[in-house]
Amino acid sequence: MKHKTSILIVNSKEKESKVRQVPTHIIMNWRKYAVFSLLLVVAFFGVSGFLVYQNTSRLYRERLDRANYIRSQIDVNKALTAFASIDSGIYRLNSFLEERGLEKLKIENMGGVGPDFDIIHINEFANFYQEQIEGLEEILNMLPVGKPYGGAVTSEFGYRRNPFTGTGREFHSGIDFRGRVGDSVRSTGEGVVSFAGHKGGLGRCVIIRHNETLQTLYAHLQQIHVEEGQQVGSGQMIGLLGNTGRSTGPHLHYEIIVNGEKINPKKYLNFDTEKNYD
Repeated sequence: MKHKTSILIVNSKEKESKVRQVPTHIIMNWRKYAVFSLLLVVAFFGVSGFLVYQNTSRLYRERLDRANYIRSQIDVNKALTAFASIDSGIYRLNSFLEERGLEKLKIENMGGVGPDFDIIHINEFANFYQEQIEGLEEILNMLPVGKPYGGAVTSEFGYRRNPFTGTGREFHSGIDFRGRVGDSVRSTGEGVVSFAGHKGGLGRCVIIRHNETLQTLYAHLQQIHVEEGQQVGSGQMIGLLGNTGRSTGPHLHYEIIVNGEKINPKKYLNFDTEKNYD
């Protein structure tokens, strides 16, 4: 039978004291047991910490290897070439817009893409060019690009023989598109209707103001489907092709007016940054 030692526990708040029996060998060797328990705790936390460190290090190495692999697949020189190409494209677009009476894109200076460029800067450049593209999209919505009607062009901008007398020359301030009475005529750009009604030899006519300097004019309409002050979108139907006013047959007369001057609409029919029209 194992020898036990009685321990008297006295609590000043209780009337009766308590007696507990503890194996004598525990009392005699408590230091050894305490050290052993401490070693167990230290060993537990040590093993746990090692396992956590090992897993964390492995995950970190995997992510680092993945990042290095992705970085190795990205051609920095190619990225530089792409950014240079975008800059060149924006420059051409600005020339295109300026030639057509629109404000150029307000591009902040990025400081250039020099030899110190690193792939870590890719997000900064991506955000910058995203803002520029959004600004370009806003401007292009106002720019009257394309044809208001799909018919064949029967008369160009500039001097021509008088179509009524067949003799003499007169200045033609727009482009004529042959068509059928009742066909849809559409706005070539976003803007506000500044005139909608009868206008002398132009017959029924619509004028759309796209900004402070740029307007488009659509004449000889059979019907007008918009009114003054109305906001219209690009490609919106504004009326029906007709033969009203001074006209030799059903057609649409289309003009571009920049700062009050009528210019050749041909440069607006296609979004081409290379061609120049007289």
